[in-house]
Amino acid sequence: MVRVFANEGEPVDSVIKRFRRACENEGILQDLKEKQFYKKPSLEKKLQKEKALKRIKRKIKKEKRLGLI
Repeated sequence: MVRVFANEGEPVDSVIKRFRRACENEGILQDLKEKQFYKKPSLEKKLQKEKALKRIKRKIKKEKRLGLI
């Protein structure tokens, strides 16, 4: 749960900005977007595998660039 307290004499705009930033850091909006529609378990597995492959490819590419491979 995100809580933001306003300091005395602080403008409302800056409090709202801090609240938005805190929500982004907690991942609330991302979680909401993911849970907005139902995904079949098989589709979720497929997406997780694709994400993992992208991560691995990115890691290999970075290591090649640094000359570790």
